[in-house]
Amino acid sequence: MKNEKIEIRKNDVIYVDIDGVLVQSNESREEWNSKRLTKGFFLDKKPVELATEAFKTLFDNCDLYILSTPVWDNVYCWSEKRIWVEEHLGSHATKRLILSHNKALNMGKILIDHSFKHGVKDFSGIHIHFGSTEFPSWKEVMTKLKFIG
Repeated sequence: MKNEKIEIRKNDVIYVDIDGVLVQSNESREEWNSKRLTKGFFLDKKPVELATEAFKTLFDNCDLYILSTPVWDNVYCWSEKRIWVEEHLGSHATKRLILSHNKALNMGKILIDHSFKHGVKDFSGIHIHFGSTEFPSWKEVMTKLKFIG
């Protein structure tokens, strides 16, 4: 898969994670653990470089969804992710937001995620490991995709 392009058609389902993929998560593990249950924890986060542009391109060229696992014990995180999506990606994207603890329950061609947790390793399609050596940024992810039709 290293040099081959992944062909994407208009009806192909693609999922994009939020944390570390659309949203910067710059805090250390210790910092994250101490803040993850607080109200407002998610709201001040900035988009990853080129994330909003990549999201628009994907939204225009495939059946795109946002698939994220919220901090399960922080009920504010659920609504804050929804608010973040609207503020940074637009109101049209809010109806494409799926919150799940098991991402393998969703079927699609591609899942772009920074992790292997929450069912990612069992996802039936292609996992693009965002932040990895092969896909360190949105530039490499978008270069890998070839939009058909």
